[in-house]
Amino acid sequence: MPSITLAGSSLNVEMSFWERVGSLSSNISVPLTAVVHATDDPTFIRHGLGLRTGGTGMPGFVAEGHFRKNGNRIFANWRRGEQVVVIDLQGQKWDKLAIGCPDAQALATQINTAVAGLAG
Repeated sequence: MPSITLAGSSLNVEMSFWERVGSLSSNISVPLTAVVHATDDPTFIRHGLGLRTGGTGMPGFVAEGHFRKNGNRIFANWRRGEQVVVIDLQGQKWDKLAIGCPDAQALATQINTAVAGLAG
């Protein structure tokens, strides 16, 4: 599963070689100022990511790559059994990141706290 880290003023999504191959993407780094909000949303993947425009996907098992839904550009890297954290972005290549992780609620809280720290 990808690793999400907060380093300085950026949010980084680091993927293994095979995750990068499956998603047709490289590691992602966005400034924290571009992060609007992060949520623990267990239904996000289940309700469908829309049209896959690149990457690997098998509904209910794996979602890696580029998707479009309701005008949003979504990058997903999730596998069955993982929780999903959804990160809303502004002014970036992606409108949303849907990333698999072991504890989405804790990760969303950590991201939102870091974003709030920039504003306050």
